[in-house]
Amino acid sequence: MKNRNKQLRVGLVPTRREAFANETTTKQKKAIVDRFRRLAAELDFEMVDIEDINEEGMLMTYRDVEAAYDKLTAAKVDALIFPHCNFGQEEAVGRLAKDMNLPVLIWGPRDGYPNGLEWRPTDSQCGMFATTKLLMHYGVTFSYIENCELESDILREELADFLAAANVVKAFRALRIARISSRPKEFLSVMVNEAELLEKYDIEIVPGEPTVILDRVDRILAEDRDRMEELLKSLTDAGLDISALGENRYPLAAIELALLDFAEDNDCNALSCECWNLFRKKYGVSPCFILGDLNDRGLPAACENDVHAAITSVMAVAAARYKTPSFVADLTIRHPENDNAELLWHCGSFAKALKKEGAKGCVIREGKGFYELEGGPVTVLRFDGNHGEYYMFAGEAKGVDGPVTNGNYLWIETDNWVKWEKKFIFGPYIHHVVGIHGSYSGIIQEACRYLGIRIDLPDMPNQY
Repeated sequence: MKNRNKQLRVGLVPTRREAFANETTTKQKKAIVDRFRRLAAELDFEMVDIEDINEEGMLMTYRDVEAAYDKLTAAKVDALIFPHCNFGQEEAVGRLAKDMNLPVLIWGPRDGYPNGLEWRPTDSQCGMFATTKLLMHYGVTFSYIENCELESDILREELADFLAAANVVKAFRALRIARISSRPKEFLSVMVNEAELLEKYDIEIVPGEPTVILDRVDRILAEDRDRMEELLKSLTDAGLDISALGENRYPLAAIELALLDFAEDNDCNALSCECWNLFRKKYGVSPCFILGDLNDRGLPAACENDVHAAITSVMAVAAARYKTPSFVADLTIRHPENDNAELLWHCGSFAKALKKEGAKGCVIREGKGFYELEGGPVTVLRFDGNHGEYYMFAGEAKGVDGPVTNGNYLWIETDNWVKWEKKFIFGPYIHHVVGIHGSYSGIIQEACRYLGIRIDLPDMPNQY
């Protein structure tokens, strides 16, 4: 079964060369384990050690691999860290990393000052050169933190990035997307190849047939008044004015609850939804705001049945370690005064938690959110494919001031908008992107190495 637990669990696998047994190595291993226990608390991950696989709690021989594999597999770890306490045992590291098929981090503490003519006790850096070459032979993708001091900020900062990248890999490998109804007729740009997504990436698409979904909505309208009132209260408690909805507020709440229930009942961790006709024609309300609110509640959701946007959203929030929701936007118009700025907009489907501080927010009668988003650093992403090749565009921008408009919106400024624009014109992308507040392009780039997705940064030459 796919692992959808959002808590990241990491196996710490200290390694040493069997022939390099000495007091310095033993002390170093204990210090490393202590440091990573502290980092686990600071960076919010669960650490699984190998203390009980042998007397030293280290990977030292090929024979140790089986015991380490059994323990780490039983613990369902999501990534592996191999601290080299001295030269390390590349034979065992390579075999375990290959068998586990997880994100791998190689690191070793900076070696101490040589003691004259005595033999150096560790040579950790030297061993990592050997280990990484073997990992390449095994076809194991790995990450690396420079050979730095145990208490260095470099270790903490780059470990945080590795954990975020591992989180993206975990979330991507667990993808199971609820696809509600079909795409709008004219939207050929959001066509996807379900079989190819399953074959290449094990991404499962669960169809939500219109009759099934509408039946759920009708039952909630008839039977679940308390749940609807509770959901509506959460909107007003968040400072949104929903008075314009009138009696449409109950269909809006019922649709949102039906989508949440369908995703939960079918073990889905994301959702894409037809938003033009299905609900509007029967209930008089569009699911635009609803989809934003689903993102707010931890279920990445994309409008216009854009499955690739839903995939991108899952990767975005995983890169942020689930600290902020993402939003699906159109690349819409250039800023009328700033040549490097662009409007990220949609007709009311951005999470309410992202509303600009001090800005008024409302939901209009048709079920669309109207409010500007908070500015600051923003990462813009798009997973998409063409003729069997899949790419991830990743660029970073910042929120800037711009003209007021309708729906949900955020003006962003890039370093060179024309360069971005041509990427989207010539690349396998459409006008839909996923935005997330923060700087995550490096994390997404690292995750794509593990997932076999071609990263596409604004400064890179076109690959298509």
